[in-house]
Amino acid sequence: MIAVVIVNYLKPEMTLECIKSLYKNSQIPFDLFIIDNDSNDESAGLIKDFIQNLDHVSLIVNPDNKGFAGACNQAIELILNSGKDYRAVALLNNDAIAGEDWLDRMYRTLTSDAGIDMVASRMMNHEQPDQIDSLGIVFYKSGIASNRKSLDEPLLGPCGGAALYSVQLLVEIYRASGEIFDEQFFCYAEDTDLALRARALGFHCAMADDAVVFHWGSASSGGGFNEFVAYQGLRNSLFTLVKNLPTGFFLRNAGWLLLMQVAVIFKYLVKGKFSLVWRIYRDFFAGLRPMLAKRRRFFANFSNAPTLATYPISRSFYDHDYLWRSIRSLPRRDIASTRF
Repeated sequence: MIAVVIVNYLKPEMTLECIKSLYKNSQIPFDLFIIDNDSNDESAGLIKDFIQNLDHVSLIVNPDNKGFAGACNQAIELILNSGKDYRAVALLNNDAIAGEDWLDRMYRTLTSDAGIDMVASRMMNHEQPDQIDSLGIVFYKSGIASNRKSLDEPLLGPCGGAALYSVQLLVEIYRASGEIFDEQFFCYAEDTDLALRARALGFHCAMADDAVVFHWGSASSGGGFNEFVAYQGLRNSLFTLVKNLPTGFFLRNAGWLLLMQVAVIFKYLVKGKFSLVWRIYRDFFAGLRPMLAKRRRFFANFSNAPTLATYPISRSFYDHDYLWRSIRSLPRRDIASTRF
């Protein structure tokens, strides 16, 4: 039996399309858990009306916004305590459309090998279906994770927008760290944090390349660039580093780590985002103590700390297109209006 979790925030029309695609394109039986994160709009009513004729659906309407991490934890807790014999839990972003047999193919990959406990899927851009959005998570030597765009890149874990986890993995993660997703993250990079802990515990990830979803991307947070996404992603990337990576990673990659942080600061200062840079690093240091406490608790599970070989880390500094995209995004004078 599979449980599927969808989190809604302010985008009921997308959530309904997501639900439709899941029922239309799945042969395998599943239970659906929908969490509305205090959307404070018509979301709860629209979703409730839509699902009333569907089987095996639960809708939980939160009085406050728990973030993606908190909402997923809430659903997973219900699933694990339900008394049902669930084998796996799937996460599907509400701004994603499940392709043909997506859930079936994910589960087939999970059960194809006893050593697989995480499954990543192929996420394509909804507006440009031939453009890859994500093939899971790749973690670079600069200490930053990103959407994996090539099957040749090492696969750390699934993107939380279209993922499948075994119940065994989720139970062991909770036992070892006292949490599944880290609610201090709120949203963004919580899937990377989970994947790193899973890898440290010896769990492995596989790619279901034939399991496809079509993804709008960052719909609930506004789409495209905004300061909220940048803040959450960059602060949480720093949290992920200090919480999960062994000392050897910092010693081996100190120069690359420093270069990435300098590049981030430069990029946003040139754009005039002084307050954004200040808030990222201020709040990282403010949250550092609890992150280090979580690190100590988790690593206390091991008589010998995990080595670098435990983690599939890319030898690349970062996404090869990052520098070019960053240069193009910098403010520049309008050449057409320049007088010589």
